[in-house]
Amino acid sequence: MASARTEGESGPATDPSLALALAYAPRDARPVFDDLFALDRRLADAVRQASEPIIAQLKLAWWRDRFAQDRSDWPKGEPLLARLAAWDADVSQLASLVDGWEALLAEGPLTVEGITAFAEGHANAWALAAAALGEPGPPLPHHTALLWSYADLAQHCSTPEDAERVRAVARERSLLGETPPRLSRALRPFAVLGTQGLRSLRSGRPIMSAGGDFLAAVRTGMLGR
Repeated sequence: MASARTEGESGPATDPSLALALAYAPRDARPVFDDLFALDRRLADAVRQASEPIIAQLKLAWWRDRFAQDRSDWPKGEPLLARLAAWDADVSQLASLVDGWEALLAEGPLTVEGITAFAEGHANAWALAAAALGEPGPPLPHHTALLWSYADLAQHCSTPEDAERVRAVARERSLLGETPPRLSRALRPFAVLGTQGLRSLRSGRPIMSAGGDFLAAVRTGMLGR
């Protein structure tokens, strides 16, 4: 596996950066954000906890197969699937998030193609969540999703070389010199995460690792950027 997640990774409820972003979610929008981040962590765990790439691929394939099915055919007894089934959006598109995680399973150093697939998978999933919230854009949270996903991937890379390669891809896409577009109030958590990601990528530090990062995220949560 090219890039392993750290053993102590937390879920949406306990990750400080996600918890801060979720604090700015309108009450009626909160469930969609909770579902999105829970799915992302489940896929991360499938990659992180597998002793062999084939095991991770099998776990990811289970989710891909579900998103290829009509939601009415989804197996009962999986609470996250039950919640995703309630989304007013084409949940089959969540397969791109699965594909993004699977792109990290290739042997050897991370490739540009794998890094890009990971980030675009998250961007597609965030856009789908926006649609489920009745916010199909424009603007879409594409830019903020890329900033967050590149920063999150970089801080969990297994080698400094992989981490720098991730940041280089973000720089080459000219993401770090642009201000993300202002998102609607319903999508404010995405704006907060975009600010965190941008500051992390610019500094080369982990997300929310300096006092100024927290203040910048709070400002975005209050003002939208």
